[in-house]
Amino acid sequence: MKTIIGLEIHAQLLTETKAFCACKIDVNAKPNTNICPVCTGQPGALPVLNEKVVEFAIMAGLAVNCEIHETSSFDRKNYFYPDLPKGYQITQYFHPIATNGYLNLESGKRVRIRRIHIEEDAGKMIHSSENITESKTSLIDFNRCGVPLIEIVTEPDMNKSEEAKEFMEKLRDILRTLDVCSGNMEEGALRCDANVSVIDDDGRSSSRVEVKNINSFRYVQYAIDYEIERISKVLRDGKDVKHETRGWDFVTRTTVSLRSKEEENDYRYFPEPDLPILKVSKSQIENIKLNLPELPDQKAERYMKAYNLAKDNANIISKDKIISSYFEKLVSLKIDPKDSSNWIVNDLIALFNADSIDFNADKVPIESLKTLIEYTNSGKISRLSAKEVLGEIYKSGRNPEDIIKERNLIQVSDKNSLVPAIKKVIENNQSVVEQYKKGKTSVVGFLVGNVMKETKGKADPKVVGELVKKILDGEIV
Repeated sequence: MKTIIGLEIHAQLLTETKAFCACKIDVNAKPNTNICPVCTGQPGALPVLNEKVVEFAIMAGLAVNCEIHETSSFDRKNYFYPDLPKGYQITQYFHPIATNGYLNLESGKRVRIRRIHIEEDAGKMIHSSENITESKTSLIDFNRCGVPLIEIVTEPDMNKSEEAKEFMEKLRDILRTLDVCSGNMEEGALRCDANVSVIDDDGRSSSRVEVKNINSFRYVQYAIDYEIERISKVLRDGKDVKHETRGWDFVTRTTVSLRSKEEENDYRYFPEPDLPILKVSKSQIENIKLNLPELPDQKAERYMKAYNLAKDNANIISKDKIISSYFEKLVSLKIDPKDSSNWIVNDLIALFNADSIDFNADKVPIESLKTLIEYTNSGKISRLSAKEVLGEIYKSGRNPEDIIKERNLIQVSDKNSLVPAIKKVIENNQSVVEQYKKGKTSVVGFLVGNVMKETKGKADPKVVGELVKKILDGEIV
């Protein structure tokens, strides 16, 4: 079986006002309060294009290696859903603003981008049940009507759900770096429709099935995997796969049939009569290109060359501009880049991930982490104690020196203080001592670990290791 996957991704643009009217965009506003005759489709109301929408679309197109067209146009896509009050959506069908782009995955595989076009969002349906098959009633919030979107349409170049998830994550990181989209899938700012088909071992291809509005990276992978298995089973049973649109039900973690798949001619596209042709000059495009920020892949490459960072650390840090800014400030304070990256990737980010929240530099001030790293590197506190202190800084924002003093975490490195504890551990582990005498030097680590327990983690493990060997070798009596 071979799987063919293409994605249609809607990214909500971070403009202050809507695409074709002056209504403000506020995801926290009360339902149906940010609306006007234009975005609710009242007779005689005329759209006016938001210039910032065009700029953001061009930025996104350039960042994913698209050709930006100096001339593009708007069209009407006609369909009749309760959350679309005009009965049509203003979009770009015949002449989109950007085409022929691509993103490269970590494997080196290139996923081509067919087109990026500007369009407006529909309203939001609010169902009485989270399970879309059981909802008895639905309400409509029109605040989202007219919110500007770009739709990024890929070619069907992916064959695994993991590739689709990675593509979505890379795209999200780019859009966030550009500040054109929040990338928040849970709030609907980034939404994915996955097109899936399967070719069986006999070369028979299934119809294409579209799974709509998947709202997390994890669910993108789950939904595609579910469809691959469902379609494959239908093919194995010798049946035809319906050409349909399905919805992802995150409660049951299954896809459910929504409707038969519309064909393009069902939408009755025709040029939008109330908007002129969109023209952008070469100089405008070039100016936007020159002012693009450093993109995640470029930044990761720089970190590997300038700081000799491991590729994994460089990729993780460069994905988020707040994290990368934090890293660069830490390095500017004379903290070793590798140390800085390891603390951020292995310890700091883990704290935010555990609480499922975005990285926030204010929760662990840079000066606090600098102090903590210096205490650890100088041997004043153990790495284990440092992790404990970092967790407390994250929770309370307290000064690391106060936490260390309060919890009495300074490591004991005075040899005279450590020898009695080491001798006690050796006395209690004579069988291990015998193994050492027979040449098994690796048991030193076991004895050091027990000394650390005996001293409640306060001993300097490096000093302990040296003393253990000297006592076992008879250099200290």
